[in-house]
Amino acid sequence: MACESIIALAKSCGENKISGVQNLYIIRYADLVETNGSTYTVSTAGLISDINIVTAKQFVPVGLLKNTAVLNETLNKNLQTGTSYMTQTFTLVLSDLTTENKTFIESVMNQEVAIVIRTKTGKYYAAGLNGQMELSALEGGTGTAEADLIGHTLTFTGTDTKVNTTS
Repeated sequence: MACESIIALAKSCGENKISGVQNLYIIRYADLVETNGSTYTVSTAGLISDINIVTAKQFVPVGLLKNTAVLNETLNKNLQTGTSYMTQTFTLVLSDLTTENKTFIESVMNQEVAIVIRTKTGKYYAAGLNGQMELSALEGGTGTAEADLIGHTLTFTGTDTKVNTTS
């Protein structure tokens, strides 16, 4: 495949550019349906316009404390093999050692998930729509000092061939 020409990119003016996750929604990947080889539809503008979900299933909201969730991605490129892909990492903090948090952790622990986040700018991003996102690390406990976290930090990791785009 031939490489495409580089496209022009206008300078961003900085309006409405506050970082952070406002809302989190999650679903098990098995509750998504593949249609024409994909679990989602892309608009002519290249944005996700629809996610195909099994009837009677839905993304569930996950309550967040302020500034406790982040979605990052990193390019992995191998010049010797000509391959490249994105590693996506979503980190979430659950405060307190509650039965509800334990149940949530157990529900995501051993299966692929898909994640949709709404940022503080009002844009939506998705990860794991290809079945590659899963819980890869869990750390937590009671903390030592008064201001320490009592709870868990969950890290979900996945891969994709595309840079994350808004939906």
